[in-house]
Amino acid sequence: MRHYYAEQSPRGFANETIVHRFTSRAARDAWVEVHASDGDVNAASMGASACTAREARSILAYRGDAITESFNGFCDHEA
Repeated sequence: MRHYYAEQSPRGFANETIVHRFTSRAARDAWVEVHASDGDVNAASMGASACTAREARSILAYRGDAITESFNGFCDHEA
């Protein structure tokens, strides 16, 4: 089954990104449109956007560096 992905920084921090997975492009695009500028002032510039499966895997695999820990997560929107 093919999946479609979106990324969102809910609080606007570069080390906190949530990957969202959808079963259809239409559902993903509708969700991104609603959440494109969610959250506080920082998140407005880093709201939700569509991403590829490769980008989603990269986001979820990243654990941070020597100074900054990563708080990336995953949310499945399967019906």
